[in-house]
Amino acid sequence: MEITPQDSTTKRKHVHSAAMGYNEEAEDEYYLKKIQELVNEKMKLLAEQQVKEESKLKPPTEMKNSKPMVISKRRLEEFITNEMNGKDLKLLLKKTLYESDLSKNQNRLSMPMNQLEKNIEFLTENEKHDLENGKEFEVGLLGPRLGLHKKSMMMKMWRLKSTSSYVLKTNWNEFVEENKKDLKPHSEIQREEDDIDVI
Repeated sequence: MEITPQDSTTKRKHVHSAAMGYNEEAEDEYYLKKIQELVNEKMKLLAEQQVKEESKLKPPTEMKNSKPMVISKRRLEEFITNEMNGKDLKLLLKKTLYESDLSKNQNRLSMPMNQLEKNIEFLTENEKHDLENGKEFEVGLLGPRLGLHKKSMMMKMWRLKSTSSYVLKTNWNEFVEENKKDLKPHSEIQREEDDIDVI
């Protein structure tokens, strides 16, 4: 079959038209993709703006309570002495909370004996005897907002190779959950004489 110059030109036109059609489709697809990206970015910005606006509308008390509360030593002493009828208070321990102290799997607060203030007696002879013989007894726990926890903790002694520790257990997870806004890793707790632990 003989191809005339006219047939060859027509064929090239068809090929060129097909290529143009392909290019237009690719271009349309590219622009649709870009438009979708812009829409997604705009939606993201709107969502972020909405979160900011909602945070401005929170009641002042809620905003205030979202930060860990810090109680002065004087206020703490006044509260325990005047409102809880405590007396002769002494600081026995200051401890930094770690992840292990707040872990639900542990359900306990460890107070190593080598971190206790020296030469301060806070246990009766009977309490010492009980702890040394594997027994435990109840102690009260005062929270970071000066509220006495509704359930007592059980205090026990754990003997380890390097040191021994006093341990608060039984209701510790519940206490942590109730005070999760304040009890964070690296926050500080202290133990006062008079069977009250202060977080």
